[in-house]
Amino acid sequence: MDVQVKFMDSKPPKTDMTSRERILTAMRRGIPDRVPVIPDISNMVPARLTGKPFWDIYLREDPPLSDAYIDAVKHFGMDGWYIYDNLTMKEEPKWTEKITERKADEIIVQRFVDTPFGRLEEIMSYPVNDPPWRLQGMIKDIEVDFPKLKWYMDQKPLENPCADMKKVGDWGIFGIAIETFMGFWVTVRDGGSMQAVMDFSAQSELMGRIREYYLGYVDRVTRLALRDRPDEILIQGSASSLSLSSPRIYRNYDLPVIKLISSLCKEEDVICHQHTCGKSRLLVEINYNETEIDVMEPLERPPGGDVDLAEVKEKFGDRFCLKGNVNTFETMLKGSAKDVEAEARWCIDAAAAGGGFILSTGDQCGRDTPDENLFALVETAKSYGKYT
Repeated sequence: MDVQVKFMDSKPPKTDMTSRERILTAMRRGIPDRVPVIPDISNMVPARLTGKPFWDIYLREDPPLSDAYIDAVKHFGMDGWYIYDNLTMKEEPKWTEKITERKADEIIVQRFVDTPFGRLEEIMSYPVNDPPWRLQGMIKDIEVDFPKLKWYMDQKPLENPCADMKKVGDWGIFGIAIETFMGFWVTVRDGGSMQAVMDFSAQSELMGRIREYYLGYVDRVTRLALRDRPDEILIQGSASSLSLSSPRIYRNYDLPVIKLISSLCKEEDVICHQHTCGKSRLLVEINYNETEIDVMEPLERPPGGDVDLAEVKEKFGDRFCLKGNVNTFETMLKGSAKDVEAEARWCIDAAAAGGGFILSTGDQCGRDTPDENLFALVETAKSYGKYT
């Protein structure tokens, strides 16, 4: 059964939208020609589709991951979401890279930049069939290493943050990404998320000062990005999930960043979109009450998350566009195409009525997600997600 919507006194939606029009209409809580469908395949699936070792994409940029994603969007016939310009992590100027070890299944790379305060360094692993991961983070001793990182971040000119917008046509929208504080700190801190959580407790005064520095940085780069009018600002908050973090950490460290970015977007009438996977139900409610966020995703369902899509639609759908939440591992990775279709139909029934919904997955699709399952998700949106 198609999604049933009564149009009141408003005009029915345009019947043949481009992907760009469709997504933007849904993100502004309108009713598009059909439910947009944007499975999260921003990393592993596009890399797999190239048929190349993953280190070609992530280390050598042959091709760049962003180009591989564009090809994947066209391959699956989905609506596209280009989010490859992350202003927190953008390398300007570029780091020096030296391969220190080559194995049959892995390349180890030392990456560094020299600063007036000494060398800032990290060590990365580039597996043959998986995305890269850090063997050693750049901040080992906060007092010693953070001045190096601060100096480097202050050098970034970011003169044309939306330069890649020209890559995106009617097949999708262009977003600029900025990390939450937790996302920033987990990325740079040696020891990752567990060490980051310990820092907030053991070195709270120092971490408060770093948070204030990061807020200033975010203010600068958000204003630069908004000047060039991207389709949206994406607040990248994977590490802010309550599967890793806590409500106290979220309120003390992440919420000030989210309030700042979303308020600046509101002033410029640019969509503000937050990604926080895992357990996020409480964060949806906090953002609803205390921020200017427009879109929340991926609203992961149990067992990976704790979100009931129908419940958040009922309680928060008057302000949020909701994006999600087909199970990524049990359904997309391990299930059949029929399983995907059934769960996608449930999501559409739960959250599409009245508009403001994008069909997606509950998080990043795994590398070995069957192509037929992704095709099934896309086809279900096209055939079942229509407004009548």
